[in-house]
Amino acid sequence: MRIVERLQASDGPEVNPLCRTRLYSQGHRVERALVLLHGFTNCPQQFDAVGRQFYERGWNVLIPRYPHHGFANRLNTTISTLRADDLINLADESAGAAHGLGERVTVAGLSLGGSLAGHLAQNHDFVARAVLIAPMFGVKWIPKAAQRSIGRAAVAAPNFYVWWNPRLKEHLPPTYGYPRFSTHAYAALFDIAARVTEAARRAKPKAAGIAIITNANDPGLDNRFTEDVAELWRARGADVTAFEFPASDHLPHDLIDPLNPEQNTALVYPVITRLISG
Repeated sequence: MRIVERLQASDGPEVNPLCRTRLYSQGHRVERALVLLHGFTNCPQQFDAVGRQFYERGWNVLIPRYPHHGFANRLNTTISTLRADDLINLADESAGAAHGLGERVTVAGLSLGGSLAGHLAQNHDFVARAVLIAPMFGVKWIPKAAQRSIGRAAVAAPNFYVWWNPRLKEHLPPTYGYPRFSTHAYAALFDIAARVTEAARRAKPKAAGIAIITNANDPGLDNRFTEDVAELWRARGADVTAFEFPASDHLPHDLIDPLNPEQNTALVYPVITRLISG
């Protein structure tokens, strides 16, 4: 609870009330605790509906906010200072809190959150289950050999901002997510992906079980990178299960946020909850 209070104390007045770190607590330690890790430029509200489902089942649920995310000013520039260590430290702290909140810890995350869930699966033996949802291990428009060097180059070059949707620009929903991203911050995603991949080459993940969810219709991610990580884990003897939504489902990259206009939670949520439940 002290860890959670410390995380919540970082939610200053600049943070959108919908985006504050939230804990759905039964008021005592329970059998199962869940950490939900949101996507890049989104915030805890993205996972709120999923978190409430598990709270209603008797779980303790923690949904932390990443550094420099969730500000009411959606066009803020502080996100350009985000680095991989900031995100990894946040994920480690959150998992440590969950270790006190439940006998069995499950971590699940989307995109960047999926990569962070992979980091937690690799490094923490108290994680009973990790669910990686459309994890960001590589993108389609950059060759495999250049992924890490592109990330390094992005940090070395001057920072600039890119609209997620050049047509909608600042009007892109949801209203609590950022409509653009910083290239310096985006480089952190490549850094985390490389760290997890390298760690998977060296050692078996410490989590008892891992589930990976991919989307064949994903417009940006190259799922072959995710498959490579899964095979590295399997080769080390890890228990890895996989599920892929077919391209015919026409799903967006963000498989979680109910306010994504292209979302289909009636299709996605039952799969997500089943694989989190294990």
